[in-house]
Amino acid sequence: YLGLSSSTGPNATQIIKAGAPMKSKTVNEIPTVDWLDLKADRDKFMLDLRYALLECGFLVLKNAPGLDDAFQHRAFREVRQFFDAPMDIKKTAHISNTPYFRGYTLPTPADRGHGQVIENFQYGFEQEPICAHDDVAQPIHKRLFVGPNTWPEQDSMPGFRPLINDLNQVYHQLTHRLGALIVESLGEDPAEFRRYFDFEEPYLAASLNHNYSLEVFSDEAKKEVRDSYARFDADNVGAHIDGPPFIALLINDRPGLQVVAGEGDWVNAPVTCRTSSGEYGVPVIEGSVIVNTGGTLMHLSEGRYSATLHRVNTLLIPEGETRVSMPYFLLPKMDGDLVPFGRSSADKTGAAGYQAGRDRGANACVNRMGTFPQVTRRWWVDEFESLKEQQRQEVEAETQAAFELAAQRGKRYKTRTVNE
Repeated sequence: YLGLSSSTGPNATQIIKAGAPMKSKTVNEIPTVDWLDLKADRDKFMLDLRYALLECGFLVLKNAPGLDDAFQHRAFREVRQFFDAPMDIKKTAHISNTPYFRGYTLPTPADRGHGQVIENFQYGFEQEPICAHDDVAQPIHKRLFVGPNTWPEQDSMPGFRPLINDLNQVYHQLTHRLGALIVESLGEDPAEFRRYFDFEEPYLAASLNHNYSLEVFSDEAKKEVRDSYARFDADNVGAHIDGPPFIALLINDRPGLQVVAGEGDWVNAPVTCRTSSGEYGVPVIEGSVIVNTGGTLMHLSEGRYSATLHRVNTLLIPEGETRVSMPYFLLPKMDGDLVPFGRSSADKTGAAGYQAGRDRGANACVNRMGTFPQVTRRWWVDEFESLKEQQRQEVEAETQAAFELAAQRGKRYKTRTVNE
């Protein structure tokens, strides 16, 4: 989602609309919020939640319900067993087998100039298709996002599919519980969350990611990768904001995730589950989940909570090891406009770069098409050609808005630091 365009950020009044000025902290690490405080000290929980999303856009939710250390160990064991399986087994679930963008993608080539080598597995809710994928009588998002998963042959890994189903349910419930609290932290009616997220009929884009360390690159490519990560604005290291979701959830078992915080420095995220005895170099917060704001929340909050630039840094993955992460993106309803909280209608362009009146379903679909071209070439060629330019412009506007909001956040941080 990297791009540059012009957009208008919120004014100071909009930024602090959520409540009183935040308590002053140094933003040199991702803030933590303890789920247990929700019961033990609700005011503290809400203050910590509001601070983290206002000043960082990321948080580490400790004691996350359903994601205790035992469950995460089970999850990483099953997912690593899948990625360690022979290629001919993984290919039985190749993502291009169906039009629904579900299944396995091969590792990105190490000689293509990218800073990452990654393979992944995409999944969603197990659903019956509404219609044929090319039935133009139905909106494109109902043809693309509603369908079955693509599973690998199960004989060698009988626990994989049950694990993914369980993980999906845990994430789904947490997104809804936390989403309502986030709306409340903005000073809005928590019921507003349910206007855009239907628990019974969700739209989902979820992934299992497997990142390789620097050692898989050639000696010549290693230097290029190191140089790329040394530059803040390198365009080949996967730095992005999460545009479509309200929030994103993620567990990981090795270092690598970095977030722009404070005055614009890259900050290392912790690991949520220790599956190796080696040196990690970042904190391990067992039973936690990393949460970040997406473009949908940035728009609905009129920029009070902005999406934050982040990336996976290949250089942080310990040599000889790999990194598994499990990001989860629950998407809002795709019919109708996204009207910011407390408003009766949307302006043409909101504070977060969002263009009112756009086809959000088509936007989410073309995002998938651009990310997984092997599916697009087989099933969605015409649709992608007709939609990609509009989506590119929308992504650029939202990303630029996120940059501008982050710059304002950095100025607040710098001012507080000087005053202290």
